[in-house]
Amino acid sequence: PYFEGLFSSSMRDADADGLPITDTEPDVFEQLLSWIYTGEVADAALQAKDMLEHLLMAANGYECGGLKLLCEAKLCEGLTVENVATRLVLAEQAEADGLKEACLEFIKPNAAAVMGTEGWKDVMAAGAGLVSEAMAVLAGVPTAGKGKGKKRTADEAG
Repeated sequence: PYFEGLFSSSMRDADADGLPITDTEPDVFEQLLSWIYTGEVADAALQAKDMLEHLLMAANGYECGGLKLLCEAKLCEGLTVENVATRLVLAEQAEADGLKEACLEFIKPNAAAVMGTEGWKDVMAAGAGLVSEAMAVLAGVPTAGKGKGKKRTADEAG
């Protein structure tokens, strides 16, 4: 959807000989293109340090929903006390609801340990909204999260 809109628009870039990509590292963009053309990402790339995080952001930015879900699932599998706070911030930035929910659920029984990590500073710096949501989950207060409090369209309602 992203590239289709870009190349079919009357924007200057649509007619250019090339399209500079400045927001994504070359190795990440290579995997993104691999996904677009083959529906696959190299296993070795998924194991590379920080690749999943960068690939999630790229998948969100370039509207590759399937790749985004794959990255979310892989990131959920590897949650630890040391990385969960940073991944919570990543989930917020990448609009990755599944990852965000998994992070919040992981934090519940591990709150004291997680709040003692360097990553928790990232949560605090991310803003009051994310901190408030995390505190609400810890306190067991219902939040207007995924699917809650949203109006459904006629198509969604069936």
